[in-house]
Amino acid sequence: MHPSILVPLTVGLTMTAAAQSGNISQTEALTRLLSAEQPQATWFAPEFLERVPFETVARQMESIRQTYGAFQRLDTQGGRPVAVFERGSLVITAVSLDAQGRLTSFGAAPPSPLAAAQTPADRDAIAQTLTRVFQPETADPALFAPEFLEAVPIRSVNEQLAAARAELGAFVRVDVSGNAPRVVYEKGALNVTAFQVNAQGQITSLAIAPAPEEITFGSLEEARTAFAALPGRTSLLVREVGGDTLVALNPSRPLAVGSAFKLAILAELQAQITRGERSWTDEMTLSDRDRSLPGGTLQDAPTGSRYTLRDLAARMIRDSDNTATDMLLNLVGRAGVEARLGQTAMPSTREAFVLKNPANFELLRAYRAAGLNREARREVLARAAAAPLPNVETFPPGPLATDVEWFVSTERLCPLIAEVAALPATTLNPGAADPADFARVSYKGGSEGGVLNLTTQVTTRSGRSYCVSATWNDARLLNENRFVSLYRGVLKLLR
Repeated sequence: MHPSILVPLTVGLTMTAAAQSGNISQTEALTRLLSAEQPQATWFAPEFLERVPFETVARQMESIRQTYGAFQRLDTQGGRPVAVFERGSLVITAVSLDAQGRLTSFGAAPPSPLAAAQTPADRDAIAQTLTRVFQPETADPALFAPEFLEAVPIRSVNEQLAAARAELGAFVRVDVSGNAPRVVYEKGALNVTAFQVNAQGQITSLAIAPAPEEITFGSLEEARTAFAALPGRTSLLVREVGGDTLVALNPSRPLAVGSAFKLAILAELQAQITRGERSWTDEMTLSDRDRSLPGGTLQDAPTGSRYTLRDLAARMIRDSDNTATDMLLNLVGRAGVEARLGQTAMPSTREAFVLKNPANFELLRAYRAAGLNREARREVLARAAAAPLPNVETFPPGPLATDVEWFVSTERLCPLIAEVAALPATTLNPGAADPADFARVSYKGGSEGGVLNLTTQVTTRSGRSYCVSATWNDARLLNENRFVSLYRGVLKLLR
C-alpha cells in the first residue's frame, strides 16, 4: 500500500483568486515543482514556509518520487488537476500563487478513498470524524496522527478553519452522499479532496478545497456574452480547424498573451527542421547569457549542460521554461518568429524581465519611446540583453509594465497551434482541457499579472478538430479561476 501523502490544510489561501506572475501560471508552477529533482525554497511564498517548513516540503516531494516514480504530465478530472506519474497519480487538492509566482498553497493526495461501494456505516463514521474537526471553534489535536501534526501544527489547522468560517459563515453539516465528502457552510462549501485515518482512527491525510465553479453554457453565443462581460479587454475565438468560425469576440485584436508566444518559436523550429536545416536530435549548450527567470528549471542548471532540441521544445511548451525558450529563440532567429506573431522587434523572456525591473526605468522609457520603430527597439533590446538579470523577488505584486509583452490576436494563435499540434511537445500539458473528453489535446497558454491566455486545439472522438483561444488583459490582477471556468464551459460544448 502506498504511504499517505501528508498535505497542509489550505482553506484561507485557496479561496482567493490565483495571481499570475511573470510568465508562470498555476499549471506551469505545478509542472515545475513536480518535475524537478530538487524543489527550490524560492518557489514558495514566505507565508507558506511559515506553516510548512521547506525541509518538510523537500521530504514529501522526495517521498512522492520514490513512491510514484517520474512525473509524466498533468491531466484534469472533474475540473481538478491530476498529476500522472510512472506508477500512479495524485490529485492536486490545492494550488495558488502570489503575485511573484510563488506557491502560497499546495496539496497533493491519492485519489479519494470514498468509493461508491462504501457502506452507510463507513460513510457515517467519516461524517462524524469530519464533523468533530469542522464544527467546533477549535479542532481537538487528538483527532490527528502525530505525523500529520508534525507537518501541519494544530495552530495552522485552527487558523485555517477560522478562515473558512470567516469566508463561508457558520458550519452546517458534512455531506457524504456523493463520491467525496463536502463540508457545508451557510454561504458555501468545501470539498474534502483527501481523507485517511490510521488503525487508531486518527487522521493521517486531510485536504480541503473550495468547491470548483462548474459553468455550463447553453450555446457558444452564451459563452461569448460571458467572456465579453469580464472587465478589461477580452478576445475569444472558437473555430473548426480548416473550417468555419463558430464564435468570435474581438478575434483580430492584438492582446498580451504571455508564454503563448512560444508557439511561434516552436513553429519556426519545426519549419527549419522540415527544411533540413536542423534535427530534433541536435544539441545546444547552456551558457550564462541564456539564463532567464522561471517558469521552468533550466535557469538553475550548470553552465555547459547540453540538451537536444526535442528536450528544449518539450520544456518550453510543457513547463514554459523561459531559459529553454530563449535558447531556441537565439537558435532559430527572431525574424521568422516575429513574422508569425505579427510583432515588431519582440523581446526575449530575459529582455522582458530586465525591462520590467523597476531599477531599469530609463531603459523601459527608451523602449516605450521607440514605439514601432524596429531598429530603435532592437537597439534598446540589445541593451536589455546585456543588462544584469534581476531576481524574482525584485518584482512587486500586481501587473507591471504590461506593454513589455507579446501582443498577438486569437486569429493568429489558432493557425499557430494548428501548425504545431501534431508535435508531442504540445500534448504534454493539457491545460484547462480534460484529456478524457477528447481524442487529442494540444495546448499552450501564458500569464503574468493582468495577462492571461489559453489556446487549445482539441480533436473529438468523432474526429473533428477545433481551436479555442481566449485572452484577457486588465490593469488589475485577474480572477484566473473564473476565466478558466468559462473556458472549460466552452470546451464542454465541443466534446
